[in-house]
Amino acid sequence: MLNIEREECQRDMKEPIVWEAAVPDVTIDEIFRAQGADYSKRSPRPKVIELNQRILQEAAGLVRPTAIWQEVRISGSGEQELFLENGLKLTSKLLARVAGIADNLILMAMTIGSFLEERIAEYNEAGQMLEAFTLDAAGSTFLAKSSVRVFEQIEARYKAEGMTATFPLGPGHSYWSGLNDVRVIINFLKADQIGISLTETNLMVPRKSLAFVMGVGRNLPDFKGKTHCDFCSLQKTCNMRKLGEKCS
Repeated sequence: MLNIEREECQRDMKEPIVWEAAVPDVTIDEIFRAQGADYSKRSPRPKVIELNQRILQEAAGLVRPTAIWQEVRISGSGEQELFLENGLKLTSKLLARVAGIADNLILMAMTIGSFLEERIAEYNEAGQMLEAFTLDAAGSTFLAKSSVRVFEQIEARYKAEGMTATFPLGPGHSYWSGLNDVRVIINFLKADQIGISLTETNLMVPRKSLAFVMGVGRNLPDFKGKTHCDFCSLQKTCNMRKLGEKCS
């Protein structure tokens, strides 16, 4: 169960809800998978294990998983568009297919903060590229596992009300390539209050951040256990998919 330390708003969803989540447990094998390393036929060298254990411990002390989310009413849908209240629009054929008949849409953003990225920069400046690479992989893993906990907690809330949720989808993936919708989500949520900003090209800062949506309702289509990864063109090569999580 997600350890929610702070919830800023009530269930009326008039304002975004902020959750500060507990740091998830991450294993050294998960860090290896995030790096794309395959040790199924041979064991890693002792020095490699020592480095990854050290970096994993360091990463755990640097990440600050924080999510912000809000429920928005869906006012209509087209072949590749979802229309929301307040004149908002998201453009994705898969999103329209998955959440077009949902009652509402959950807009969510999450970050693990900037401390880990600052440490990566320090390693790079010092010429310690292996440490920087390993810490980057650790950060991706912590973000992925933290996001799964948030998704599960949101699903549990709506299940208690007799509703179901779609699998999460996010702009920037191959099935939803345009990044303009990232700005729609981040601006609507006022995600700067958890430290997320955008570059001119709609890239999130800190880099270890996510923007996702989930449809919620009582008569949603059944996608038979599929996740957004099943619709991504990178599914055969994505290291994060190998973690077996709902998010990459």
